Amino acid sequence: MRVQIATNNRTAAALRTGRVHPIVTVVTIAAGSVFCAGGVASSAYAQVLDQSASYTYHYFADSDNIHVHSHYTDYLLELENGADFQVEWNREVVIVPGVAAVPGSEEAADAITSASRPIADVNDAFEDYTKLRDQIRADLEYRFASAGYYVSNETDYFAQQVSGGLNYGLFGDNTNLAIGSSYGWDDIQPLADQDTEGLADSKSNTYWNAVVTQVLTRSTVLRIGGEMNIARGILHNPYRNVYAGGGPEAELHPDRRDRRDLFVKLNQYFTNRSSLNLSYKYYTDDWGIDSHTLGGRLNQYLTDDVLIRYRYRFYDQTASFFFMDEYPTAEGIDGYRTGDYRMGEFASHLFGTTLDWSLGNALFQWGSVRRPKLVFKYERYFNSNNFSANIFESGVAVNF
Repeated sequence: MRVQIATNNRTAAALRTGRVHPIVTVVTIAAGSVFCAGGVASSAYAQVLDQSASYTYHYFADSDNIHVHSHYTDYLLELENGADFQVEWNREVVIVPGVAAVPGSEEAADAITSASRPIADVNDAFEDYTKLRDQIRADLEYRFASAGYYVSNETDYFAQQVSGGLNYGLFGDNTNLAIGSSYGWDDIQPLADQDTEGLADSKSNTYWNAVVTQVLTRSTVLRIGGEMNIARGILHNPYRNVYAGGGPEAELHPDRRDRRDLFVKLNQYFTNRSSLNLSYKYYTDDWGIDSHTLGGRLNQYLTDDVLIRYRYRFYDQTASFFFMDEYPTAEGIDGYRTGDYRMGEFASHLFGTTLDWSLGNALFQWGSVRRPKLVFKYERYFNSNNFSANIFESGVAVNF
């Protein structure tokens, strides 16, 4: 079980729209969740079985020189009666570079028109844009049921989500059936932008899943499942323009999207302290996109304290029905226009490796802290649209 928590300095828009300050929301949710967890614990007279806290720093950079810094902190409480409570806080800083072209040039005009960030004044386009996002999530699991709440805040976007799930073991727990659902609702308040009309809007997401997990042998586990997601509301970037009919037009996507996917995963464990994870997913939606995802992970213990993981993923998709490289008229296709390359046909590859190093108590011991773990991760992503990214992550987990 994992959860997210966060803190945001961007409060002006929240105050203007009457939204609760994110820090107040975080404190309220966290306090309520602790009381809930405490109620489960006290009602069953359960003792604390274990508790742990961890911190992870994640850094992302791509070929467009966009940088993302993420800070994750989480806390997990395990009780003897089988109840688990977890809360996670995430603060994310996104830095989008300013336009590098000469002001007044055709290249600069094109970059400004197609930008997916708010530009209140033409001079703003040549300066770096920093966006902050704060998130908190709290989850509670007890026996065969789970429930969770998520909240995220940024200057122009406020999102909430509630979730729940059930799982049941059969045939001596060799088979597990699980179902889950969530509902999210978002409030969108676009910032001032010189060439788009930033009207307030909203979005909702309804999600269901069903998963069957089967133990085939003592070393082989198979998982098969399906997911469905229904999105309503604003589903495009309110700051992005598209060239259509010889001039810039605001991006516009349909206000409804139904998504479905089926997946299968196979986990195989070997006697040399290694394991192999294979996966395949087929996805389809009513925008005309069909995709296939193939993935593999190899995990190998080098020593009792050092684990290395290798990852590869291949992805391929068709285009949405309204995607075009250039629109001959301002109407686009059926009234819709997009500047998002993810709506077009493309294929991508991702390679990566992760090193987990658990520091033994002999190397590090302080008070109740035991066996801290260091994590170092690198991934390389590239696709057929000439986009690439380097993803770096490092962190430390501390148990107490």
